[in-house]
Amino acid sequence: MQKTTKLLSILFGLILFVSGCADKQPEPQPKPEEFLTLADLSGRVTLREDSPDVRVIRIKAKAFIKRNDISAAKAKATETAMTQAVAEMVRELLPEEDYNNNYEVIEKYLSSNIQKYVDKTEVNDEKKIFGGKYYGVDTAHKVNRQKVLVALQKDLKLINNSSSTLVPVITSKKNIDLSKSGFTFSDLEEALMNQIQTDLNQRGLRAMDFRNAVTSVQTDEKVKKKFSKISKEQFMAIVSGSPADKALLNTQVLNAEEFYTTGLSLLKLMAKVVVEVNIFAVSGNVKGDMALSMNVTAKNVSTGRGGAFANSVINVARRGGPSVIPSAMITGLVKDAYKAMEEEFIPQVIKEMSTISVGGNRLIAYELVLKDFQSKEVRKLRSKLKQIESDDFRYVSYDNSLPTIVTIIVRHSGKVEDLGDTVMELLDSAGINSKEPIVAPDLSDLVFVRLADEG
Repeated sequence: MQKTTKLLSILFGLILFVSGCADKQPEPQPKPEEFLTLADLSGRVTLREDSPDVRVIRIKAKAFIKRNDISAAKAKATETAMTQAVAEMVRELLPEEDYNNNYEVIEKYLSSNIQKYVDKTEVNDEKKIFGGKYYGVDTAHKVNRQKVLVALQKDLKLINNSSSTLVPVITSKKNIDLSKSGFTFSDLEEALMNQIQTDLNQRGLRAMDFRNAVTSVQTDEKVKKKFSKISKEQFMAIVSGSPADKALLNTQVLNAEEFYTTGLSLLKLMAKVVVEVNIFAVSGNVKGDMALSMNVTAKNVSTGRGGAFANSVINVARRGGPSVIPSAMITGLVKDAYKAMEEEFIPQVIKEMSTISVGGNRLIAYELVLKDFQSKEVRKLRSKLKQIESDDFRYVSYDNSLPTIVTIIVRHSGKVEDLGDTVMELLDSAGINSKEPIVAPDLSDLVFVRLADEG
């Protein structure tokens, strides 16, 4: 009997144990707020593109919190974001091949004095992320396009004065008075110049403002001794083949014929094609309807057999209103006009230049953030990433200073979602389970969280 009772007690205890194991709940998953990423930062941008010469660029970035110093981490993250904003502007201005081959030199030069190229910065949202180890910021930056352009042309000489250069010039023979419209001619001039340069540079051409073209050539001391600084009128007189004695020349130039001969040689040094945008009329104002009428002409000046090869007359109009700001109206008019130019005029220019590179895929820096991965899994992924290096993908480095978070830095051209898919496929092929990363246009990092193996 005693043995039977003891056996029943053991069986009863075993049943309770099994029952307890069956009812045991899985360990609770960490709450989302315990692992915030840059994707969780979302602020409202108040900066405006209130000048044709600036662009407002939004960037999210992070910095490691050292010694619990939040202020230092915020400052570092903001500086990183500022650098990325300027890099985005550089990518707009350079052909993809030039940028991809020189991005390290560009970043080193620009980052040494990054504040020079950013007129204003604001932090729209900020918080601790990645388990409180990093500080993330959502920022917006007013990047000065002209200052970046000058750095690329004059200092880094990446937009050079070779015979493949195209020089756009904005003119107005009617001396248009825009005082009633709400903006000045120089505002319209800068907006058109920016649109033309940015688009043609993105298409692989070297399009530079005539002022910067002249400045870049004058860095050659021999040329500088022969040729003084020229005005837009002088430049166009040379382009149009106007007789030297009728050209608007500097008073210090005594020998007009020598000026013309030297000027034409200089023009051939700095450009292959000159695009003149001659604004005929601007009517209306930003509080109502506005219309823009202009003529665009492209002329090959690099050879004696050159001359005008493309010409278009463009008329566009937009509706304004009481709440419309002048810069927005300028931007709208210019974009509408340029859209019309793209139909026939720009293709002819591209064909004439014949040095076009149509790729357009510039390498962008991304961080692959791996959470809760084993060290051997990270090593395996790094090895696979190195194996797939190409013109469109570069492995750069990694950071494993935190116990549970490893960051792999890469450069990728193309869609960010394609980069995410590539990494997920590598993880799947290695039998590693991971959450799909959040992908968004303003995110520079992809976060992969390791999942428990099934079974």
